[in-house]
Amino acid sequence: MPLQPAGLALVASLLLALLLWASNRSWQSLIEAEAWVKHTQDIQLATERLQSILVDAETGQRGFLVTGDESYLAPYQEALGRYQEVLAEVRQLAAYSPAQQQRVERLEPLVETKMEELASTIQLRRQEGGEEAALAIVRTDLGKRTMDEVRGVFQEVNQEEQHLLTVLAAQAQHRGHELRLFIFSICVTLALVGGSAWAGYRRQALAEAALRESEESYRQLTENSPDIVTRYDPRRRLIYVNAATCHAMGHGPDELLGRTPHELELSSEALTLCMEALDKAFAGEDATMVVPVRDSRGERCFQTRFVPERDAHGQVVSVLTISWDVTRFARQREEERQRADFAQQIVGIVSHDLKTPLNAILLSTASLLRRELDEKTTTAVVRIHSVAERASRMIRDLLDFTQARLGRIPIDRRRVNLHELAHHAVEEVRLAHPDRSVELNLEGDGWGQWDGDRLAQVLSNLLCNALAYSPPDTPVRVEVRGSSGDPVLSIHNMGEPIPPELRSRLFEPMQRGACSNQKSSRSIGLGLFIVKHVVMAHGGHVEVESSKEAGTTFLVRMPRA
Repeated sequence: MPLQPAGLALVASLLLALLLWASNRSWQSLIEAEAWVKHTQDIQLATERLQSILVDAETGQRGFLVTGDESYLAPYQEALGRYQEVLAEVRQLAAYSPAQQQRVERLEPLVETKMEELASTIQLRRQEGGEEAALAIVRTDLGKRTMDEVRGVFQEVNQEEQHLLTVLAAQAQHRGHELRLFIFSICVTLALVGGSAWAGYRRQALAEAALRESEESYRQLTENSPDIVTRYDPRRRLIYVNAATCHAMGHGPDELLGRTPHELELSSEALTLCMEALDKAFAGEDATMVVPVRDSRGERCFQTRFVPERDAHGQVVSVLTISWDVTRFARQREEERQRADFAQQIVGIVSHDLKTPLNAILLSTASLLRRELDEKTTTAVVRIHSVAERASRMIRDLLDFTQARLGRIPIDRRRVNLHELAHHAVEEVRLAHPDRSVELNLEGDGWGQWDGDRLAQVLSNLLCNALAYSPPDTPVRVEVRGSSGDPVLSIHNMGEPIPPELRSRLFEPMQRGACSNQKSSRSIGLGLFIVKHVVMAHGGHVEVESSKEAGTTFLVRMPRA
């Protein structure tokens, strides 16, 4: 029976009420979905920021370890001030999910461990001679393992959020379908409820626009990344490339999409590594490769990470790759290797091509001096012998300098008496400088396992330094205190104090202060540098105290074994 106008109005009213109810429900669901999408993006952005902070900190650390230049620590210092704040943000955003909270609880100690590792290597590098110790820590791969674990947690967090986005998108699609059914119903009674139908459609349009805007924001995030980001399907074909990829490859998206690695003009080495990494990633494992790439800017080095992407059932449906340029670090490593090779060549040249003829000169002049010569000839031979000895000492210092730079001054430990070494060194100085007063005080036990020749070198360098930088009418005091612990050698002289600005770099090569006796102090400025490294090779420590009132004292603490 046809509905009466009143019944039609009632039906229309019921349909309108039902439409309003359904539209409102769909609108609220979309708002909730949008909120969850934004929340998920916030977590992803926060984890990406935290990962970027850690990478920046590691970049600064490695630059500083290699060069020793404090300016490289700018990214590390910035990261140091930001990582806790971003970590707290991640913790807050993950509070909605117990599973995500557990991941953040795993992440926090890993981040702290990484920052402590960076801080410890930087602190070591700042110490005198700490470069090798710091690099040794880096070579243990502890930092890399920690970063791999951090990235693993990041991946778990992002996979969880990606899964949530997939579920939300499916729910939004289902609710959108329901809303369209209601709109179709309204079309039947369009004459009565057209206005209400239009309102519902308008709400749907707004919700879809909001969803598109959210998706566009995510796309912009990837497009604006300086890293090279690509995605491969199971057939190993490119299905996404960002702007950085197009710039690096020199082709537009239309020229790259659909290509396999075999069609990307890669070198044979890069192609092999890429295919192996893709196979590993599609098998469900993360993979990383470092490969040289030649383009219009020459040969560069890229590190690429291959991340499997899974669907709701855990199946790998695509592989995301992220590549970043590590050319500068690769070049630094190569320059380091070349510098070490060059230093080794210098050692060979100095030890053979220079030292051998000088030894011949010294032996010849010594032989001549044992003969009876006229005064003029004797003076000339003595001068030649003296110059050859000075050149020999300079060569020895250069050899020691090179070996110290390579981190391996040779030490031959034997049981020796530091008291006897000090006594002999003082006697030699007294003979060479009969016009100077050199006092010697020996206390306690002087025996220990040391390299006697090297300690004699330390004593000679410190004594010559004290004589050169003290007034001629003041004594130089040498003291060896062999207590029950480790013995302490001190050499004291009066004179102008060492300026504070020089004291911090006093044991660096080519550093000399102003001296009243310039003729006697001619050297290449390596004496104290060698002292420091010989003492360090014995496990000891050298320091200096200097003031106008008390004078200058060098203190050497030497473990007995």
